[in-house]
Amino acid sequence: MSAEPGRAPPAPCFRLLLIEDSAIAASIVQSHLDAVPWQRAELAHAETLAAGLARVKEGWDVVLLDLGLPDGEGLEVVERVRDVDPRVPIVVLTGHDDVGLAERALGASVQDYLVKRRLDADALWRAIRHAVSRQQLVTQLARTMAEARENEANLHQLIARSADGVVVLEPGGTVLFANPAAEGLLGDGRLVRGRGCPVALGAGETTLDLDGLPVVLDVRWVDVDWQGRPARMALLRDVTGRRRAEELRLRLERSERLAAVGQLAAGVAHEINNPLAYVVANLELLAREIKRLADTGAPTERLGQPLADACHGAARVMHIVRDLGVFARGEANEAIGPTDVNAVIESALNIVHTQMKHRARVVRELAPISRVGGAEGRLTQVFVNLLINAAHSMGEGRVADNLVEVRTREQDREVIAEIVDSGCGVAEEHMHRLFEPFFTTKRAGEGTGLGLAICRSIVESCGGSIGISSKVGVGTCVRIRLPVWASEEPAALPAPARDEGAARRGRILIVDDEPLILRALRGILGTTHEVVGVGSGAQAQRTLLLDAGFDVVLCDIVMQEGTGIELHEWMEAELPALAERVLFMTGGATSEVSRRFLAAHGGRVLAKPIEPAELVERVEALLAGRAVDAAGAA
Repeated sequence: MSAEPGRAPPAPCFRLLLIEDSAIAASIVQSHLDAVPWQRAELAHAETLAAGLARVKEGWDVVLLDLGLPDGEGLEVVERVRDVDPRVPIVVLTGHDDVGLAERALGASVQDYLVKRRLDADALWRAIRHAVSRQQLVTQLARTMAEARENEANLHQLIARSADGVVVLEPGGTVLFANPAAEGLLGDGRLVRGRGCPVALGAGETTLDLDGLPVVLDVRWVDVDWQGRPARMALLRDVTGRRRAEELRLRLERSERLAAVGQLAAGVAHEINNPLAYVVANLELLAREIKRLADTGAPTERLGQPLADACHGAARVMHIVRDLGVFARGEANEAIGPTDVNAVIESALNIVHTQMKHRARVVRELAPISRVGGAEGRLTQVFVNLLINAAHSMGEGRVADNLVEVRTREQDREVIAEIVDSGCGVAEEHMHRLFEPFFTTKRAGEGTGLGLAICRSIVESCGGSIGISSKVGVGTCVRIRLPVWASEEPAALPAPARDEGAARRGRILIVDDEPLILRALRGILGTTHEVVGVGSGAQAQRTLLLDAGFDVVLCDIVMQEGTGIELHEWMEAELPALAERVLFMTGGATSEVSRRFLAAHGGRVLAKPIEPAELVERVEALLAGRAVDAAGAA
């Protein structure tokens, strides 16, 4: 039940033990207690010290103690009561009005000192209440201190067992404390109390080189009081694994983006290559016609420059589209074999000589090195791109001030090639994007942003790696690492050229579903050969069934009715000799089947747009081989 409204709760009842040999004094104490009706007390009386000591441990709120007892005198009785129960509150009740004794008693942890002849009810109850209150405070303080000590012990255990490192430093940097995790993270024996911290711990993520291994720590600083003095606490967490996982995730995302861009590039290259093929072929036909007209005396001067400009533009588009194709495939049709990097570099330097000579001096430091596994033409493209980038990083007209160093060396079964320039350098914020396709730091119109992406694609297809370091205003270093060619067999020397005499007129079948390409190729080859054109693989089969007497077949890979792959498979079964004299034309492989087929027949592939000179050369080579075979059979 709840208390009645307006009435205070009842006062507590105090349990009091009076150790007093005088019955009259005991009676006076009882009367003083009874004189205050709103206070309650239960008073027990012991007439000797021995009797009182026997009852001290019964749980009293206050012991009222006389200092003059038959079996004890002075402060000795206080000490004996304390020996039995050191926590019970003691109020001295004595007839000795002695200030010195009172001071010594209070110093001996007595709660109060009352003189009997001046005792009244108010003084007695005030001493009792204060003694109880002080004892409660002392008990609470002791409990709080015990809990604090326990909490401190638990905190020390948690810190000691924590997987995160904890280091406490005084403002000057001296180590005050380090838990085992911190010692493990920073190296055993490095953190010594009383000495300076051996490593610089910046706030946030910090990379440290510990025993030759990079460790990434996340560091958080807080200001603390440590053992009564100001200090700084560093919380250390090893995030090396998390950072590596993040880098792996970013690398995976980059790979997915590159795959998507590669698919786009393959589609774009294929769509552009077919119309570009007949543009290039028709420009060649126009060039021939203008030359023929000029030979007859017709005025052609005004046609020469526009035609040259058109050919230059078409060639530029052709090279960009081919770069797109290389980037999309991640490989080239050229076979990988033992390649001399020094010879590749010399070839690249010859190619870029005209662009380099007005910009910088070139210093070669080409050491004797082993051959590497690579495709010579594609590696030449890599070094041409890198040398052009180096040249473009420096302005024209200051050759004496600008330098490009090209160095090679061999180390640990790797050939290392470096191109170092003294150009403008690359800003730090651009470094992580240098190998992204279509990213460029050049001005609009000066670069496609494909050069470095293609370089990495080619180098990685050879089993190597490429890296760049740069500083604005100082220059750039590009380092390529390529594995040494595993085979000890020397590279095969090219067969000596054979003089077959005058070009032989042959019969050529062209298979392509683009009528304009058929017309253009017929125009290029038709002046010296008999050319038949058909628009699909199925139509080519019907033509060959009626007339198989062709010397060479030019066949597109992707067509709407019967692919070039299907036609070649049919020819291998029905016309195996002619199947060996097929040149495959492609605007870019758009499927995995096409890519595998082209890789298997790389030596017989013509990439669209086909350069007319290359087309004529490849056809003449097949015709020459056909003539040799026919002579041998005769």
